[in-house]
Amino acid sequence: MNGWSLSLKAYIKPNLLIILPLGLLAGIPYGMIVDPLNYWLSKSGVDRSAIGLLSLVFLVYSIKALWAPLVDRLQIPLLRNLGQRKSWLLLSQFFTFFFLIAIGLNDPKSNLELLVSCVLALAFFSATQDICLDALRIELVNKEELGQSAAVYQLGWRVGGVYISQVLGLLIGGMIGYSFAYVVVAIVFLGLSIFIFFKMPEPEREIRPYLSIYSEPTRWFKDSFIDPFLDLIERYRSELVLLLLLIFFYRLSDMYLGPMVMPFYREIGFTETEVALVTNAFGTLVTLTGVFIGGLLVHRWGLAINIFYGALLTCLTNLPFVYLNYLGNDLDPTNDLPFLWVTIGLDNFTQGFVGTIAITFISRVVSQSYTATQYAILFMLGTIPSRILGSSSGFVVNEYGYHDFFLIASALGIPAIILSYIVWRKKLLFSINETARKI
Repeated sequence: MNGWSLSLKAYIKPNLLIILPLGLLAGIPYGMIVDPLNYWLSKSGVDRSAIGLLSLVFLVYSIKALWAPLVDRLQIPLLRNLGQRKSWLLLSQFFTFFFLIAIGLNDPKSNLELLVSCVLALAFFSATQDICLDALRIELVNKEELGQSAAVYQLGWRVGGVYISQVLGLLIGGMIGYSFAYVVVAIVFLGLSIFIFFKMPEPEREIRPYLSIYSEPTRWFKDSFIDPFLDLIERYRSELVLLLLLIFFYRLSDMYLGPMVMPFYREIGFTETEVALVTNAFGTLVTLTGVFIGGLLVHRWGLAINIFYGALLTCLTNLPFVYLNYLGNDLDPTNDLPFLWVTIGLDNFTQGFVGTIAITFISRVVSQSYTATQYAILFMLGTIPSRILGSSSGFVVNEYGYHDFFLIASALGIPAIILSYIVWRKKLLFSINETARKI
């Protein structure tokens, strides 16, 4: 029992509590281009295939590794005195706020192309903010605290991305209008950004000697883009392929499902209020439970076995959507509606649990010498296949229906189960724990 007590106490350390607002900042803009946007587009008459294709915008978050070295190494002339992390954070947050407002000022019925352009711009600057936040989350804690750090970050992300963005956005969108919803959320984001700017310390870390991109462009390019890859190869060697494949497949099933969830809820008859209260408000409470338990179990039992459990849960908890689709518009409020709560509860618990596991996994793999760059690289590998496949989700539903779509989504989780079992049985994560943080 003493071990469990120590694991619980690890959550309330001051350096971990400061991670919470970082998750809030990451979740708010992301959340506004998920459920509120998809419901708004569906309500405005935009075709499901177009909504599915719009999910490609999330590829911006996946390919942030392309400019992460700039955030790691390039100094912003007028802001360099703020520190490397805080200067880039300030720049990215300014434009994130601007494009949240810009989306709200557009109308999908009259100018869908301009709206999509603003969504793309928001995704770019939000992803740039995430590069800074991911680095700060890793650099502000010790190796032993990465599991709890990931859980606290996920907690903030869920509160920001669900309660502030999705619940508030859907409620305001349904009652007043989505344009007003985006403005309100943008103001909340701005206030939180100002607070973090003055409260968040610039982390103390070992910084490689500064190279000027202007005087030494070749050396700067090698140091910023090539060396992070070489570092991963050098530290993990033969284990690297297996680790990369696991990252590649780990969240494929769940993320493929995502773009069609809001159209599915609307088509079987749920209103914005019902979606906000049941799928978002209740669902997020369960998600936060999964986040907390994920961090607790990593601290208590280690990472390897929990990676396997996470992969298994992801595959299994997508299956109840098949039965929910069977009920469809014939949902009996007395007898059948509880199954909606069960389905959402299982799905959201898994999202929280798996999110914490995935973040901890990648955080342990990166080196502090290349924190932002390597995290972005590995995140890219873990999300690109999901985003590309997810863009076809609307076409699959149009052709085969929701029943087959949900079965396909669940089946996509099988490779992750196999790979995570291999990692667990090989005790591969034990070697990661010992070597990943070496510089």
